[in-house]
Amino acid sequence: MNTIALGSLMIRADILIFLISAAAGFFMLKWRLRRREESAWVLDMYVNVLLIGFLAWKFSMIVFDPVRTFRYPMSLLYFTGGGKGVLLGTALALAYIGFRLNRKKEWTGPLVRAAALAYVAGGFTKHALILLWSGSFDWIEALNVVLYGFFTARLWLTYNDSFRSLLSQALWFSIASVMIPFFKEDRYAVFAGFTSAQIAFSVIAIILLLVETAWMKKNDSFKGHL
Repeated sequence: MNTIALGSLMIRADILIFLISAAAGFFMLKWRLRRREESAWVLDMYVNVLLIGFLAWKFSMIVFDPVRTFRYPMSLLYFTGGGKGVLLGTALALAYIGFRLNRKKEWTGPLVRAAALAYVAGGFTKHALILLWSGSFDWIEALNVVLYGFFTARLWLTYNDSFRSLLSQALWFSIASVMIPFFKEDRYAVFAGFTSAQIAFSVIAIILLLVETAWMKKNDSFKGHL
């Protein structure tokens, strides 16, 4: 993993990109939610979820490889929990979100909107930094910059639209996220030519499509009784 020298401090490039992308998502939300009632609560959730996820990912070696970790404690500074750490961090972050929402159920909608905007804004920043860091033009990263940039602008402009509009945008974003990696010849496929990210976005797209279809049928049924 490449490292970046910040004075006498050496920091992993992926961690620096994560921190900058997370900050971009935070300031995007802070700007978009200014003077809104839920602003402080949503921003607090955002920071706490990122901290939980990041710390779980960074230090999950203690859980998954305790013998090596206690034998070489300095490894915690240079290594992470990898894919297992990501899953653990995601699980802990989702558990925390569920706990907080149990007390503020009325802000589920605003939280989902904010999470979607922060995700694409952070993703745009991440892919733009990777494209710049690579030193050469990468079509896949360029397509991701366009994808995340488009939906960042789109979600910003339609932030107050209906929840169905958000579902529709999330569906198209997921479909595009499945298609883009097919342009990369050396992608690491795990099943039927799909990468793990493509499989995840495919599942999300199917779920969103089912939800949107059920929503349309419900509305048609309601109109039929009028």
